[in-house]
Amino acid sequence: MTAESLIVIKGLLFFSVLLFAAIHDAKTKIIPDTIHVLLILISLIGFDWNSLFGFFLVPMPFMLVALKKSESLGGGDVKLMAGIGCVLGVMEGFSASAIGLSLSILINLIRGKRNQPFALGPYLAAGAMIIFLIAPK
Repeated sequence: MTAESLIVIKGLLFFSVLLFAAIHDAKTKIIPDTIHVLLILISLIGFDWNSLFGFFLVPMPFMLVALKKSESLGGGDVKLMAGIGCVLGVMEGFSASAIGLSLSILINLIRGKRNQPFALGPYLAAGAMIIFLIAPK
């Protein structure tokens, strides 16, 4: 298999899992643990040290917010970002979270839903998909 075909396979699997996570989180406000496990397995396609560091570093800001007993951020979001960081790596994982958080703020302001709880997973998944498409491989 060529490197390009492995990237395509990795991307299709990544997008499929993120799409499921986004839909499930939007409907139930829960991200199943199988999502995080699947993302870690997907990261094994072309795994390197950047993936390992992404797994530990990318979810750190989310974990700090969740540990402050924040009701707006759950453990599923932290684990989702760990999986995304594992697939994308450190810098791309942080970029994905920045895009996802920016999208969540922008869309919820446009919809007039200030200070109302919402599922963050779909926005984080969208940010990860965008970065996967535009980041150099």
